[in-house]
Amino acid sequence: MPWVDEDKCVGCRICIDRCPVNAIKMENGKAVIDMKKCIRCKKCHWLCPRKAIKHDSEKSDKK
Repeated sequence: MPWVDEDKCVGCRICIDRCPVNAIKMENGKAVIDMKKCIRCKKCHWLCPRKAIKHDSEKSDKK
């Protein structure tokens, strides 16, 4: 499952613009992933210039 590291997200919207299923939106200047829409393609992860979008394999205390 993808998740957003809010400390790294700068709200650039690249992930939102490139998500093939429109599963990402902006809330309070940060990306938010809709898990019901997400197809786990990892496109957002690879495109994020700040590496703010992580996946389950990248652990976080913020989950």
